Amino acid sequence: MSKPLPKSDTQAVPGVRIGNRQLASRFFLAPLAGYTQLPFRRVMRRLGGLGLATTDLVQAAHLLSQTRKSMQLVETSDDDKPLSVQIFSGHANELVAAAQWLEEHGYQSVDINMGCPMAKVNGQGGGARLMCDMTSASKLVGQVVNAVSIPVTVKMRLGWDASSISSPVLARSFEQEGCAAITIHGRTRAQGFHGNVDLDGIAATVDAVESIPVVGNGDVRTPEDALRMLDYTGCAAVAIGRGAMLDPWIFQRLSAMESDSEWLPPSPSDQVAFLAEHFQAMAEQHDDYACILFRKFAAWYGARLGIPETLEDKLRRIETPEQFEALLQRILAHHGERRCASATALIKVPNGPVSHW
Repeated sequence: MSKPLPKSDTQAVPGVRIGNRQLASRFFLAPLAGYTQLPFRRVMRRLGGLGLATTDLVQAAHLLSQTRKSMQLVETSDDDKPLSVQIFSGHANELVAAAQWLEEHGYQSVDINMGCPMAKVNGQGGGARLMCDMTSASKLVGQVVNAVSIPVTVKMRLGWDASSISSPVLARSFEQEGCAAITIHGRTRAQGFHGNVDLDGIAATVDAVESIPVVGNGDVRTPEDALRMLDYTGCAAVAIGRGAMLDPWIFQRLSAMESDSEWLPPSPSDQVAFLAEHFQAMAEQHDDYACILFRKFAAWYGARLGIPETLEDKLRRIETPEQFEALLQRILAHHGERRCASATALIKVPNGPVSHW
């Protein structure tokens, strides 16, 4: 296996405080279902500059039942800190019990999902559907806050649709209930992942709270996008999802920019080493099944590394760790031969009208 990735030498960027947690950086890894699980979080952290990572959303009832999938989603390690666990449910009692379970098992923060636009989540009363009843949503947040001593945060959207922009009112209400921070994705549920993020909408949510940090989220693909979001909206931090998949060094780059430190772009060997460490981390969690799970990353790595489609296809078809290892030198030898400017499009999000999701 390739040599381990070096740790970043850049200084910490200005941090942010969420409840009783002082985070070294104000740039966070946003959850992407199926992608930002433990293996990816671990290799991202080794590059430096990452302030907080959040798990994929976990159904509260499944967490309480300790299903195999939920246990995989909340699996963590000593080098996976600071971490927050994102839970969802349409029932306050389930969210309360799940938050208590997390605290009892040593997790240091819980995030309530009110932003997922998927029908399978909204149909259960969870995700963005919670925003439709602001009184109940505020009461729910207060119940979870009062049930645990760890920080409770909320991730939400601007509102259900353009005619019901509720995030400013909800943010202020959640703050009064004791919520430690708000993450706001700058789209409505009706937009899904289409259209552009509304920076004015994020700014309005920032203006609505008195002191808790608001974390901006959406359409951050470059360090410049992150800094623009901070400057335009006044948000305290930025959560980056697909942009971090496109460029795993984005947090390291932001750290260097804010500390006025020199930053050297990763060499082809650095990029292939990241690929190798990512696979190794997946194998540590999933054994040989990692070969199947890794296939979803093949198109992204193929575009990111610029390798020929024939090599990308081989990466997609690996069946053993030995086959993966044998590909590494070929991938390095053909690095940069193919250009693709839209690698983030390869991170699947639902298509078509949001009503069909």
